[in-house]
Amino acid sequence: MSETSACFTLAEGVALIEAVEKSGRIYMFAENYPYMLFNQEMRRIYHSGRIGAFIYGEGEYVHPGDADFTNRISPGINHWRNWIPATYYCTHSLAPVMFITDTWPVKVNGFVMPAAADDPVRALTVRRNDAASMIALRMDNGAVVKLLQVGLRGHGVWVRIHGSRGQMENLRHGDTNMVRLRIERYHERGARPMDRTYLPHFPAHHARALKAGHGGGDFFMNYHFAQAIRTGEQPYLDVYRGVAMSIVGILAYRSALQDSNTLEVPDFRKTSVRRKYAHDDWSPDPARRRPGQPWPSILGDIKPTEQGLRYARKIWKSIGYDPDDT
Repeated sequence: MSETSACFTLAEGVALIEAVEKSGRIYMFAENYPYMLFNQEMRRIYHSGRIGAFIYGEGEYVHPGDADFTNRISPGINHWRNWIPATYYCTHSLAPVMFITDTWPVKVNGFVMPAAADDPVRALTVRRNDAASMIALRMDNGAVVKLLQVGLRGHGVWVRIHGSRGQMENLRHGDTNMVRLRIERYHERGARPMDRTYLPHFPAHHARALKAGHGGGDFFMNYHFAQAIRTGEQPYLDVYRGVAMSIVGILAYRSALQDSNTLEVPDFRKTSVRRKYAHDDWSPDPARRRPGQPWPSILGDIKPTEQGLRYARKIWKSIGYDPDDT
């Protein structure tokens, strides 16, 4: 089991897939958001056929925080959270859509929003990346998906799915585990429009899941990993889906640096396709930097300010991290 992301370059994605294939062992992508209560319910509804064919979807993972929180979770100038491009942490928004609809991304356009100069949080951190990103995807069934992620104001996790006969989403306000389902069938005999908002139940282990983190997602992520080990069958979130979700973030950043041009998402389930990317080590990691490699921000090489460094070191010291070990 490996956390998000599964890989940081396309070459790493190829290497991971081939290592899993060679080993014959179980691999699970540790993405917990698909297993949240509302996403499991929307998968059930979609596969019942009630909303028809998948046409359009949205996934949002917006997670701002104050400077103290931001510095505590990213100790050290070179901690990955301080420089990872804004598109790379996209699996919390993409995974639920793929899980609900069983579709795969085939084309990507990336858009990145730099941090605003008047952001008081950014001034007290050593962040070198951009604030947030929006990713547009074409899926393998022709549907379009919009992803929105990371450092905007307006914290929330939200998924919306439009089908040919209806639409569903979790609520943005109040109990966000609640699902709103709209069925709009206009010409079927005896069918009437229906609008229902309700709190679903987990399909199994409801009480246990409610006690786990991330809205029950942590419970089912580990549950399905254990089941895969017991049965010897790869889990739904296998290495192929994990790498596919992860390379979307990489390619979206490439797209953003190319005026948001459309790029194809290679299908690494195919050995012949993987060969083309086995040595693709394009990376914005400052520690790996070589001539021609990108910086972590679309604005270029952003340097931490003295004010930000002083404040960050104070927070790092308070949690037991040596502020000189940067």
